[in-house]
Order: sequence, then C-alpha cells, then structure tokens
Amino acid sequence: MLGWIFPVQVQSKENVELAKIADNVYARIVTPDGDAVGNAGVVILSHSVLVFDTHFTPEAGQALLSEIRALTPKPVLYVVNSHAHPDHTHGNQVFEGALLIGSTATRRDVLEVDLPSLNRSMGIAQSQVENLRRDLSKETDMMQLQQMREQIKDREDYIQMMSRLKIKAPFVTVDDSLKIQDGKDEVRILYLGKGHTDGDLVVFIPAQKIAFVGDLFFNEAIPNVQDASLLPWTTTLEQVLKLDADKFVPGHGAVGSRKDVEEFLGYFRELQSLVKEAVDRGDTMEQVTKDLTVPPKFSSYRFQNFFPANVQKMYTELKALQISASPAAGSPKTKRSNAK
Repeated sequence: MLGWIFPVQVQSKENVELAKIADNVYARIVTPDGDAVGNAGVVILSHSVLVFDTHFTPEAGQALLSEIRALTPKPVLYVVNSHAHPDHTHGNQVFEGALLIGSTATRRDVLEVDLPSLNRSMGIAQSQVENLRRDLSKETDMMQLQQMREQIKDREDYIQMMSRLKIKAPFVTVDDSLKIQDGKDEVRILYLGKGHTDGDLVVFIPAQKIAFVGDLFFNEAIPNVQDASLLPWTTTLEQVLKLDADKFVPGHGAVGSRKDVEEFLGYFRELQSLVKEAVDRGDTMEQVTKDLTVPPKFSSYRFQNFFPANVQKMYTELKALQISASPAAGSPKTKRSNAK
C-alpha cells in the first residue's frame, strides 16, 4: 500500500519465532496486528544466509535478525524484497552489508513513493503536534486537556519511532531471473509477471521444493489490490504453479500447499467471471460493487473488507478490455473521396 499515511498508533511488538519448514529453510509467519505485519523467510546456505522480506519496522527486522543469529553465525549476504510495500521492506536497514535485491519496479517505488510518503507523514505528524500544543494553551476543560495530551503523546511516539526508520531501496535489481550458487546450495530469484504490484519477485529453492512468493499469494485471505493488476495476476499465479514446489510461503497467512495456491487462483477466476457478467450487461461500477458479495467458497477468508476494492479493480480492468475491443475503439475509417 504505497503512498499511504502512516498510522499514528504505534503497533505492538509480537512474540513470533522462526518456524522450520525444511532443512535450513525457515519462515517467520506473523499477524497483521503486530509490528511485523508481513511474513519473512530465511534460507541458510553453505556459507551465508538469504533473507526474504524484512517486516514492517526496524524493530521487527531486528527481532528477525536476532532469531537468525540464534540459528547460525553465517553472515546475511542477501536480502530479497518481494516488492516495495513497507510491511516487507522497512526492516532493511538492520541488515547492514547485505546485497539488497529487488526488481527495478521495487527500487523505483521505494525511492519515488515510499520515501516521499514517509517524509509527508512525518511532516503531518509534526504539524499536528504543533497545532495541538497551541490549542492546549487555550483549553480549559480538563477532559479535553487530557485527550489532547494523549494525542500529543501518540504523535510524538510515532515521530520518535519513524525517526529511527532509514528507508533503504534495493541496489541490485532483477527483472528476469538470478541464480545464487553457494557451495552445493542453489536459490533462484524470479520475476514471473505482474500481480500484487508490477515488481513482485519470488525466491525458489529447487532442492527443498519451496517457493517464497510474497504477496502474490494471500493464504485464505482476500488480497490488497491497491497497486495490483488483477488479470495479469492470474497469469502470474499460473507461472508460480509451474514451479516444482510443494510448499508456498505467502506474504500473509500460513505456509500453504499447491492446493492453497490453486484455491487462491480460483478466487480470482471466480471474481473475474462474476464481474464480467455485470460488465457485459452494462452495469455500472457502483451497481456491481453494491450487488456482489464474497462467493460462499471464500466467505471464511480473512480481510473481507478488501472485497469491494477487488470488485472495483476487476471492473476497471475488464471495462478497459471491453472498450479496447469495441469497433469504436479501432482506427477511424478513411472517408471515401467523391472525386471521380
């Protein structure tokens, strides 16, 4: 969710440990309510360590690094950012000396969207503190005074927390594939196409048949589609399923199986079918958003509040396809000359 305004309330730290999913491969599966927000992965290679995503805060990133240190003294040489969203990148600063790897689109978004967004949100918070302090001096109601002091403290805590954040963009970019060979160990970093963003990377470990897929896969959850391309996302998920993997680590949710990824792909296909019917009828976006509800098969998915945005994004993409395919969208016909 790039271009966001950061929440004023400081998120609580959560007690999460790295879970072993295969020999020398670990995942840190977190909840969306703590300070980590997005999952992370760790691959211990023959002579080094690769980290996939670094959580939402430097503190969460530091907790991840501490857990790695409890497992191995090998240096963290590689940090892969699946994409540019802050819940996957804001722990980058903790991993000093590592090669920070991402797609070109991820580097672009960190530098051109995330960094300016942080600066704006800090400026807003500082302005709010100044305004509250000015109003505080004029307030006489004791209850209002207490509320204002609490608001000032919340914003000052936020400013202090954000002042510790040093946004770091990938400086090694991958737009197709990159293979890391460390002794006998092989890791592949792959760009399989647009989806959750236009720069999502996947880390595939052939020997263990494990794929870290970031937010290309929300396990049993409605996805955030703010920066997504839904029609290409289905194609990209088909490419993910072509990997010879049997464990898929999502950006959010528990480690999934091939069946779980297929079910997530099925969600997009059913959404596309439902919205296409409405587009073909000529329904407006407002009508479709009002009329469509989460299909029963996916009613247990988390993040149900994202569904209206999913409908609207799918409608926009399908409507654009419809318009581009209409005769009126083609080249204008050349007028016939009346000259003999």
